[in-house]
Amino acid sequence: ITARIPDKMLRDVEHVEKAEHTDRAEAVRKLLAAALADWKIKHSLALLREHKVSYRKAAELAEVSYIEIWDLAAKQGIAIGLAPEDAKKDAEKWSRETLP
Repeated sequence: ITARIPDKMLRDVEHVEKAEHTDRAEAVRKLLAAALADWKIKHSLALLREHKVSYRKAAELAEVSYIEIWDLAAKQGIAIGLAPEDAKKDAEKWSRETLP
């Protein structure tokens, strides 16, 4: 991947290189991975807010646990229909019933 970035952004990447004691390629990979993880969560929550996906699908798209997507949705004010504690209990019950 080749991309032109503003000088300020390059300086920020250089700061990450120094702080992480790594080379530029590794610093960019780490930053890109973190940005993609953040984007997946935000995108999944947006789809959830628009009622385009279920909680289970949102968790899958965001690559987080079912409970975590419920917690994230609650923190964003997305109506979840259950209290987070009740959702956690349901998920734990489901896990016990389906896992060997």
